[in-house]
Amino acid sequence: MPYPKPVLVLSACLAGDNVRYDGKPVLEPFSQELARHSEVIKVCPEVALGLGVPREKVIVYKNDSAVRLFQPAKGLELTEAMARFSEEFLNSLPEVDGFLLKSKSPSCGVSRTKVYGDPEGRLYRGTGKGLFALKVIERFPHLPVEDELRLRRRRLRLNFLVSLFSLAGVREKGHENFHREFGTVFRAYAPRVELRLRNSTSAGEYRKNLRKAILKLPPGALRELAKELVSPELLMKT
Repeated sequence: MPYPKPVLVLSACLAGDNVRYDGKPVLEPFSQELARHSEVIKVCPEVALGLGVPREKVIVYKNDSAVRLFQPAKGLELTEAMARFSEEFLNSLPEVDGFLLKSKSPSCGVSRTKVYGDPEGRLYRGTGKGLFALKVIERFPHLPVEDELRLRRRRLRLNFLVSLFSLAGVREKGHENFHREFGTVFRAYAPRVELRLRNSTSAGEYRKNLRKAILKLPPGALRELAKELVSPELLMKT
């Protein structure tokens, strides 16, 4: 059975590239297995900015309410450069189905990125998101955007996979064909959202509504969709 092949933006370190600040590889089996079932677009914002490998620590800090990026050891303010890179990179993308980014990263972290109250990193304020990840979520609010630590939670991982492969299915089959094949699942568990899906007038509108619909589904319905959309080899990791 042919399964949809998602177009996935993946942090390069999760794909196995030695681009982390310390030059060490990231051994993350699920990310690398997912990469084998996807068309991967790799990204490492720090390397793209020319910071090198290995590199001195980069931190996220908040100036009033603004999230900023700084490299204390070299006194480099990186906020504007990262914002420019993010805009150019995201503008250059084809139609993609989701993002899997590196947790804790000052650029890519979707969760657990340390946030400071000053550019030198003396005043720890808690955790948040990296600057590139924030730009991704702002630009693509209807796409699944996760990091590998969050996906250790089985429900989140299943939801991510169903979202990713469903969006790929719409892109490959067209939204009307996809809905004819899978609309009954949404109708059974989330009838109001299914109506919105059914009345979508374009693939773009359907894709935007689809993520909302998937978030309404109970675990049983997610598993039902996953069996139809995701290859068994990948589901075994979930």
